[in-house]
Amino acid sequence: MDELFILLKTTSRMTVFRRLQELNYISSFTHAGRFYTLKPSVHFDADGLWFCDGIGFSRFDNLKETICHLVEHSMAGIKHCELEKQLQVRTHNPLLELVRLNKINRQAFDKTYLYLSHQHDKAERQLACRQQNRMGRLDDELPEYMVIEVLSEIIRSGRPEIDYPKISSRLLKNGFIITPTQCEDLCRRLGLKKTLGL
Repeated sequence: MDELFILLKTTSRMTVFRRLQELNYISSFTHAGRFYTLKPSVHFDADGLWFCDGIGFSRFDNLKETICHLVEHSMAGIKHCELEKQLQVRTHNPLLELVRLNKINRQAFDKTYLYLSHQHDKAERQLACRQQNRMGRLDDELPEYMVIEVLSEIIRSGRPEIDYPKISSRLLKNGFIITPTQCEDLCRRLGLKKTLGL
C-alpha cells in the first residue's frame, strides 16, 4: 500500500482502491492482505495457491475461503500443522471461527484435531481414510481403484489438457475424495504431461 501511495501520488486509501478496481487484481491471503498483484501474473498450483517471496495468493481470495476449500477437498481431512505448513501462515483463529460458523467440522484425532468437511457423509469418508491410514497423506500412493477412476475421468473429459481441479471436483461428486495435488502427482508418476500428446 505504501508503494501504491507513492506511485499514485496520494495518501488516500480510497483513491488507491478505486484505481485497483479498474485492474484485474487480487490481494494476498497472507500478511493480512497487504500485498497486491495482477491476476494474469499469477500461476496457481493444483490447490489454487501461489507464493511469491513468501507472500501467498489464493484462487479463493481470502484465508478463510482458502481453508474451507482445502478442508472440503482433502482426501482425509487436514490437521492444523499440515494446513499451516501448506499455507505458510498461522491458521488457529480462522479454523476456530470456521468451526463455530459450521463451515467446517473437526474431530479429535491422535491428540490433536482433524478438520473435516461440513457435510456429514463426506466428513465420515475423510475420517475413515485417515483412520485406515490408506490415503491420509498427499504423497501416499493411491489405491488401484482410485488410479483407474482418475484415468477414466481424464479419458472422459476428451480435453487435450489435464485439468486437475476439475477432475478432483468431478470425482468428488461421485464420492471419490482426491485432491488436485494428488491427481497431479499421480499423472507425474505415470509420465502423463499436463498437455496430452506433447
